[in-house]
Amino acid sequence: MGTNTYIVSRYSSDSSQADSAQAQDAQKAAALKNNEPDCVFVVDAGGHKIDVDKYCNLLKRCDGFVFTHGHFDHISALPYLHKLFPDAPIAIHKDDACYLGPDAADLHISDFSELGLMVYVRNFFSQEGELPAATLLLSEGDVLPFAPEWSVLHTPGHSPGSICLYNEDENTLISGDTLFADNGFGRTDLRGGNYAQLMKSLSRLEKLPVGTKLLPGHGESAYVQ
Repeated sequence: MGTNTYIVSRYSSDSSQADSAQAQDAQKAAALKNNEPDCVFVVDAGGHKIDVDKYCNLLKRCDGFVFTHGHFDHISALPYLHKLFPDAPIAIHKDDACYLGPDAADLHISDFSELGLMVYVRNFFSQEGELPAATLLLSEGDVLPFAPEWSVLHTPGHSPGSICLYNEDENTLISGDTLFADNGFGRTDLRGGNYAQLMKSLSRLEKLPVGTKLLPGHGESAYVQ
């Protein structure tokens, strides 16, 4: 469905950090000294097994899954990836947590029936099984525990629990379906969508510094101007 999946790696090259980590976690310290990422997490695991297999060689480890919202096209690879990395936390805003877990199938089927995709979604669940439940519920102002340089901006409108992930140091925003390149934005005619809320969320994002890199849920990347 043309969803962008982001594999985010964080590196620490500071030798003092490596020495400190060695006392706490030998494996993490070795990763630091070998210039390997000390954390890798996946944002919006869309697609299916055939799509995941194309980039799975990049996922030698996975320290977490984060979802900008719960719509089906952004979570469809989670059952497969969860089997590969069963201990990785599954993070989503608390207002969209209903889209994950064993009771979520009917919700997705209902949502996508309005788009003429009910059979497609139903076949997915019959083949892949149920979705795992969220294990980490996010709220406005939270930071990711496995990557604290990334903070949570609650930007409802496309869905009640839509979020963006913002890294101030790297001047980067992962915007999900809240904001696309060329000032496009997500639809508001699905369950829980709210145009007025989305306009408020977009007004908030307008205050980001010029030059902020925008990584949206669909389409090309861009820069805030």
